Amino acid sequence: MNSELEKIYQGIIIDEEDDINLVQLCNYCELQQETVIDMVNEGIVEPLGQSKVEWRFSFTTVERLKRIKRLQRDFDLTLPGVGLAMDLLDRIEKLERMLQYYENPSKK
Repeated sequence: MNSELEKIYQGIIIDEEDDINLVQLCNYCELQQETVIDMVNEGIVEPLGQSKVEWRFSFTTVERLKRIKRLQRDFDLTLPGVGLAMDLLDRIEKLERMLQYYENPSKK
């Protein structure tokens, strides 16, 4: 008898070029709308559009929210703490890209 384990993966295919609305974002990230609204109010997530009904989010927001959820879970951060952590992580990523650019002049 074969005792190999089978792994079943489940996911959602999203075209990275497409924007998603608030409901879709909440579904993909398993978050309540109020939580995402609070994150928008804190400046942690930035939607396109003026009102909640018009809000559109880029695909990168899904990954950002997953990262935020990990920070909250692992470090028990409040929203202002998450905002600070994400700002610092964003700055580090930008500096790393700049450093990579200047270290590899042949790729300019």
